[in-house]
Amino acid sequence: MSIDTIKLDLAKKIIDPQDKGIINHIKAIFDTHPEANWLESLPDDVRASLEQGIKEADRGDGTHDVEVMKKVKKWLKK
Repeated sequence: MSIDTIKLDLAKKIIDPQDKGIINHIKAIFDTHPEANWLESLPDDVRASLEQGIKEADRGDGTHDVEVMKKVKKWLKK
């Protein structure tokens, strides 16, 4: 499903909700959604670490999430 289709479907649900609670949930999401520039508000060292991780992932370096979850499960059993 394309992003435009999803947005249109959501817009229809917002305009004509069957449940007023839906509107309250959507409002809460927008009220608590971080600003678009949240990355810029992070400390420099955190931002640099994230950017380094992204570069490593783009190169194919790192560990696949499946492998990480296997390790975490082993650690949790200890």
